[in-house]
Amino acid sequence: MTDSRGPWPLAGTVPPYHRHFFACTGRRGWPARLEEDEGLLGRMARDVRDRRDAAGDPARLNATDEPSGGPGLDLLVFPDALRYRGVDPAGWAAIERDHVAGGAPSGAVPSEPLPGRWVFVCVHEERDPRCGECGPPVLEALARELESAGLDDVRVRATSHVGGHKYAGNVIVYPEGVWYGYVRPSDAPRLVREHLAGGAVLEDLYRGSLAVR
Repeated sequence: MTDSRGPWPLAGTVPPYHRHFFACTGRRGWPARLEEDEGLLGRMARDVRDRRDAAGDPARLNATDEPSGGPGLDLLVFPDALRYRGVDPAGWAAIERDHVAGGAPSGAVPSEPLPGRWVFVCVHEERDPRCGECGPPVLEALARELESAGLDDVRVRATSHVGGHKYAGNVIVYPEGVWYGYVRPSDAPRLVREHLAGGAVLEDLYRGSLAVR
């Protein structure tokens, strides 16, 4: 059975993973593959990729347009709801060892609890034109609905490629780790009303969830 919005079924299209890192770049327009970035972002992406290839570690790393607070890159981590501040290459080595590989927050880098809810929308046009076309209108519609609903504890941010561009618009809600696909701007009111305000998953748009271990 296929979804009425597209030729592919949605449920079960999120590969298992247990932790999601977001590098706060303060911008959009990332390389088609983050591994190609010449700076710290590229190193992070390569390290996470190499761990996945070598050890089958299902951690994820994406870039987001959430700004960092100073030198280095801030990192958002879910489901831990944690923010690392000002990560430099040495700090990333500690995080990769302790948190990516070890599963526990690293004490080598300043961190703080990450309050509220976070909604990430894939807008990565450099990776796939469909995401660049479908994502931004969804993000803008969600931002308008959140402001109208007065949900000040929910932030909506752009993210790099999350996988499954054929399901665009792709939306992830954290800290619960619920993934949606085929999201349209017209879905923003009920996503805000039913999920973000009411706590109910939209089953017709549901792709899967983070698997907490």
